[in-house]
Amino acid sequence: MKNNTDFLKIEQPADCTGFYELKTFDTLIVSFCADTPRGSTVEVEARIRLTDGRLTEWFSWGVWSPFADRHSKSSKGQLADLDTDTLTLHEGLLGCAVQIRVTENEAPDTARPLLRRVVLAAKNSRIVCEEPSAASDDVRVSAPCYSQMVRQPEISHVICSATTIAMLLNQKGENVLPEEIALHNYDSAYDGCGNWAFSTAIAASYGYDAYVRYATLDDLVEELRRGNAVGVSVSYTNKPEDDTLPYIDGAPCRTPGHLIALCGFQTASNGKQYAIVHDPAAPENDTVERFYPLKQFMEAWSNRVTYIVHKEEQVNRPRYIPEHVSAELRPAGNGLYALYTGNKRVTLVHQNRFDCVAAQLVQRKGEKDADSVFSYGEITPEGWIRGLKPNVPAFVITNRGVIYDCK
Repeated sequence: MKNNTDFLKIEQPADCTGFYELKTFDTLIVSFCADTPRGSTVEVEARIRLTDGRLTEWFSWGVWSPFADRHSKSSKGQLADLDTDTLTLHEGLLGCAVQIRVTENEAPDTARPLLRRVVLAAKNSRIVCEEPSAASDDVRVSAPCYSQMVRQPEISHVICSATTIAMLLNQKGENVLPEEIALHNYDSAYDGCGNWAFSTAIAASYGYDAYVRYATLDDLVEELRRGNAVGVSVSYTNKPEDDTLPYIDGAPCRTPGHLIALCGFQTASNGKQYAIVHDPAAPENDTVERFYPLKQFMEAWSNRVTYIVHKEEQVNRPRYIPEHVSAELRPAGNGLYALYTGNKRVTLVHQNRFDCVAAQLVQRKGEKDADSVFSYGEITPEGWIRGLKPNVPAFVITNRGVIYDCK
């Protein structure tokens, strides 16, 4: 069966200087798993050897750490362009090999970062990929259902990727909020949290083998058989008369770019096969699980971009994730609250909607915090919090690696 994609996992890439051979390609995504102690960052760059022997410039997939200003570095070159997370060769050109360059930075008295793995995902858009008409097996895995639409209102409509990662991580036993993922993979250059490489990088920070790849239908079935829900990039419309995007019967909205969790395939009694998805664009958690006709799902998933999250073979490996700090909300008058750790006030920064989120527990549900119902406070430019109730548990999430637990 013809396949137009290739991917390669490179272990300990900081020690490698040679080229890695791939099937010919015109599109490349680089993702990575990195351990970045507070005060350190990693940057992964790549250049392409073309089939005619020429080399592209070096392109950077950004500066990464959950604890610092993380940002992509989009750029236009003479032979290729990099748009946030995806490199595209100029028309008519094909690549055949990739060279990696790694920069690790750490502040004085800071532990050195470790780039555990780089994954190259390549695609040749000139070749039409042949796919089976049906999944080879009915298979289903259990995963939580989270709607992005019930999260913090300022960011809820743009955190599909973070919400999908939260579902994949919590399926593995973590207890993360979608806002926690969103703020800690926020890309300040892109001004959003939909950077594919950063989305899997934050999952890797929790100790997982997480990466982006171009996948086939058979690849999806294999992941599900192994017990792994996967994230898939889709575009669709829920209006049959809209011929600008693939139509999906039962989709909650129209979106030119979206991430959802795939949890299985099921064949109905009439022989029609469905993809079982958890679509975070649903209006409520209870309506997140959806059954999309397989043919329509495949058309919506036309770019074949897929998030993979596996448990690492090494158990008890270090985790460089947001730190939970006990804190207290103290009344400051006029309905405002100040955040304190001990007797020290924490001045919150809120110049951007992704700087900080104040979430207060309204109703405890399920096993995970993300299953529960929250209300959200407003953070003023002066760093006060407005709109919370006294003596009710709350989380104040920053995008610099600290989550304040206010009991």
